[in-house]
Amino acid sequence: MVDVCDDDDIKCKYPLMSEPGEIIYGRCHRDVTLRRLQRASFLTCLKECMRTANCTNIGYRRNWKLCDINGDPKPKQNLVQEDGCLFSNVSSWSKKLAGKCAEHKCEYGYKCLPNLTSVSCELAYCSGNPDISYASSKEPFGISRDVGYGMVYGCNKGRNIRGRPFAVCLRTGTWKTLFICGEGTIVSHRKTTGQSSSYLCSSSFYCNSDAGVDGIISENNMFHTLAEHRPRWWVDLGRVHNIHKVVLTNAMFMFAYRLKKLEVHVEKSTSEIEICGTHAFVAHAKTGEVIEIKCPTLLEGQKVVVTMVNERVDYFHLAEVEVYGG
Repeated sequence: MVDVCDDDDIKCKYPLMSEPGEIIYGRCHRDVTLRRLQRASFLTCLKECMRTANCTNIGYRRNWKLCDINGDPKPKQNLVQEDGCLFSNVSSWSKKLAGKCAEHKCEYGYKCLPNLTSVSCELAYCSGNPDISYASSKEPFGISRDVGYGMVYGCNKGRNIRGRPFAVCLRTGTWKTLFICGEGTIVSHRKTTGQSSSYLCSSSFYCNSDAGVDGIISENNMFHTLAEHRPRWWVDLGRVHNIHKVVLTNAMFMFAYRLKKLEVHVEKSTSEIEICGTHAFVAHAKTGEVIEIKCPTLLEGQKVVVTMVNERVDYFHLAEVEVYGG
C-alpha cells in the first residue's frame, strides 16, 4: 500500500486488513463515473465506492488525489491507458472498509451514510447521462454524475452553442441542461396536444389538435378551433426542454387568410409562463406560409401555447407546429 498512499497517510499505508486487494497501474475507465471526489486518499476512495450503490470499481489519480467511483462498465468500455492512474475492483478488498455500511445496500443513485447508531441512504448521483444532442464532454477525465455538480460540454463542429455549456445534476437526481447546439432538434413531434375548442370538420378533413404535430402538411390536415377572440392550441412536450424557436405552417386551404396575429408562450408550470414571441402579418397570412418565432433566450418549458389574436371572433387553424429545443 506504500506505493499508492501519501507519505503522511498512516491509515492508508497500514490499513487493518490481512492483505490488500487488486491494483492495476497505469489504466482507468472513462465515462462510467458515478461520483468524483477531490482531495481524497486511496483508502477513502475504496470506502466511498463500497458505500455507493452500483459502484464496482475505482480509478485513482494519486498526483491529483482524485477519486473516480465507477459503475459497471459496458463491454466496449475497456480500461484505457493513463499514466498515473490506478484501477481496482472493490470486490477484491475486504468489506470491513465500509464499516457499518458493509451489509447495507442503498437504492440506485444513493450512498450509505454511517451514523452513531445506524445507517441511512442519501441521494448521491444522477441516473444515466444527460440527454444532449450534437455535443460532447469537455471534462478531461470524462463526466461524473455527482448531485449538485455541472459538467462542461462543447458543441460539435459547425454548430454554435446557445446558452451556458453545462449539464447539471440537480438535487432531485435529474439532469438539467443549460444549452443547445445549433437550432436544437424538433421536440414536439407526435406529443400530447390540446386546443381551446374543436371544430367539427367534414369527413374529408382531419381537424383534431394532434394534426399540429403529426408531420403531415396538406390542405385537409390541420388543427381547427371554433370562432373565438383568442383561440389557443398547445403541445405538452412530456418533460421540461430548453426552447429555442417555434416554426408554424399556416393552413393549406382557402381560409388561411384568417390568420393575422400570433403569440407563442412557453410554460414550465401554471405559475411560470414566459412569452417566446409574437408575429403580426401585413393584412393576413398567406396559404401555407411558414412563420418562425425565435425566443429571445432559451426558455425552459414543458408546454408551448400558440394563441391567435383577433379583433373579432374567428377560427384558428394551422397545418403544423414544430418546437425546436433540447
